[in-house]
Amino acid sequence: MQITVLGSLGHIGQHLVPRLVQDGHNVTVVTSSERRFPAIQALGAKPLAGDIADATFLTTAFTGADAVFTMLAGGALSDDLIAAAIQQASTFRTAIAAAGVHNVVQLSSVGADKGPEVGPLHTYGYVEREMRRLAGVNLAFVRPVGFWDNLLTFIPQIRNQHAMAANIPGSTRRAWAAPEDIATTVADLLERTPVGTTTRYVVSDFASGDQVVAALRAALRMPDLQYVELTDDQYRDGALAAGVPDALVTGMVTMGQGQRQAYRFYADLDAHMPELGTHGLSTFVPRFVAAYNGKGDAGNAAPFAGGHTR
Repeated sequence: MQITVLGSLGHIGQHLVPRLVQDGHNVTVVTSSERRFPAIQALGAKPLAGDIADATFLTTAFTGADAVFTMLAGGALSDDLIAAAIQQASTFRTAIAAAGVHNVVQLSSVGADKGPEVGPLHTYGYVEREMRRLAGVNLAFVRPVGFWDNLLTFIPQIRNQHAMAANIPGSTRRAWAAPEDIATTVADLLERTPVGTTTRYVVSDFASGDQVVAALRAALRMPDLQYVELTDDQYRDGALAAGVPDALVTGMVTMGQGQRQAYRFYADLDAHMPELGTHGLSTFVPRFVAAYNGKGDAGNAAPFAGGHTR
């Protein structure tokens, strides 16, 4: 198959592209920088540099493809986040139709079925609605839950305060996904895209804040490591003091509020529960410890459960 992948070799692409190449597909990887060409070529894929906001460029990138993987670009929150997401989805739709692509896998997120009560995650609902306007296309939405790597942002706090603090109770049920498991789901759907429009969640494991801290307490040999529940105001003040932009803080606070009611936040996920992936908490903890000790990458964590860095 001829497959075009957006997102370069980021969190998902670094696992997705090798899998597709190993399966014998001809893979074109769209990247924003020619500096990534050597790494893409080393995997046996074809690099193509351009701007995914350019419908003409995307049409060229998609032409001849049997299937394409699309995703929003990463970036900080802004007041026009929803408008920007809709515009990008419209560009995807225009290019897909012009290129005559029949199979599309779109990266979405848990919370896409909800409203503003889940914070910026509901932006993906607008993306899905725009993409559903495609006619004659098999369209699969992939909705991952919170990225394990989001937890890497707590490393400075754990190192300095021996604490992991959030505006979510430590006992709250939370779902997590590893990029490897997301990539496996995306690859399967690209190779065999179901007929019509479908949705697939990705979950690697469930772990509350207390369970995560208990695992890290043992792995880091830090017996006084604690999970600390903050009020929304405490969380907001701390984030602002750390230099996090106000719009981003507002979204993070709202998302935490939504997750405090896990039975609502995960209602659609619970109704369509997938088979759990293979990269659960026990797999993530060694990666966290390596990053904590400066032997891994702690700088590319996605700021939201579905705020995907590529």
